[in-house]
Amino acid sequence: MKKYNIYFVLFCFVNTLFYACAQKTKTELILDKIIEHAENNSLYRENIDWNVLKKEMFSLAKGADSMAQLKPALDLMLNRLNDTHGRIFYNNQFLSYYIGDKKLHRKNIDSKIYNQIQSGQIYKFKATMLQDSIGYVRIVGLPMGDNQKMSTEIQDAACRINEQGAKKWIIDLRYNGGGNMFPMIEGIATVVGDGFVGGTKGLTDEESSVWKIKDGDFYYDEQTVALKNKCYLTKQPKVAVLLSPYTASSGEALAVILKNRPNTRFFGGKTMGLVTVTDWKQIDSLTMMSISVSYYKDRNNNVYKEYVDVDEKIEFDPDIDIEDDKGINRAIEWLNNEKE
Repeated sequence: MKKYNIYFVLFCFVNTLFYACAQKTKTELILDKIIEHAENNSLYRENIDWNVLKKEMFSLAKGADSMAQLKPALDLMLNRLNDTHGRIFYNNQFLSYYIGDKKLHRKNIDSKIYNQIQSGQIYKFKATMLQDSIGYVRIVGLPMGDNQKMSTEIQDAACRINEQGAKKWIIDLRYNGGGNMFPMIEGIATVVGDGFVGGTKGLTDEESSVWKIKDGDFYYDEQTVALKNKCYLTKQPKVAVLLSPYTASSGEALAVILKNRPNTRFFGGKTMGLVTVTDWKQIDSLTMMSISVSYYKDRNNNVYKEYVDVDEKIEFDPDIDIEDDKGINRAIEWLNNEKE
């Protein structure tokens, strides 16, 4: 009888150990997949001794039986990669991200204003005529969604201003915290003008892309929204671009597209500095990761690794009226000066 009891106890012990290991193996498998994706795709992968990093990560994750317990290992990975644009999500919530050292030009960022701009609820898209011949378009951050609808709304507003006689333009990106770049660019593609407008620079040609505008439509390699263009500018107009430290991510991509465009000048402040393309990788049904895979580059093939700078520095007050806005007023002055 005692013999059977011993077997029963051993069975229970082995059974319990099996399920504990099975849970650990599942968590470790997720970690393995995250590391594998970063090791093969990260823009910064060549800066890492992966054998050393893996050893440290597995040590931090030892005994982890939940995704929350993987956070220290994931934080370490993003830190070592120095990927301030990288994110790991679990159950639609941030699990891991790396802020990095605050750049000097970002030290005066107001967290309240930053959060308001990121929310997209306070500062809205705006398009209006400022003077007889100057059109103003404020492009804000946009979510993923119906690209046709969002692009059309921006294009309709730009075309309306064009029909009202706009011959010079202010493109205000100071309130653009990033998001979906396609409708932002497609909506004002006719103002930007046709041709090669930039792209991305990865570690290999396969990881790099080309941006162009053809017949008023924006192309990311071969991907496009392809709207039925309702207006077309035959001559590239003079354009003033407004930037701020709150201009981020795809807002910075739009700024890069306008860099080195003829008859274009930048006013305001250096952008936030999230100047990388990020991918979107599903790890399992609840876990996603997004890491930097390439830098932005402009139409002259200049690669942006820190931020997008301006030609003239002008302070930014997001809540001031248009008529008192120093950036807008300086842009108007430049647009109306035929010698500049």
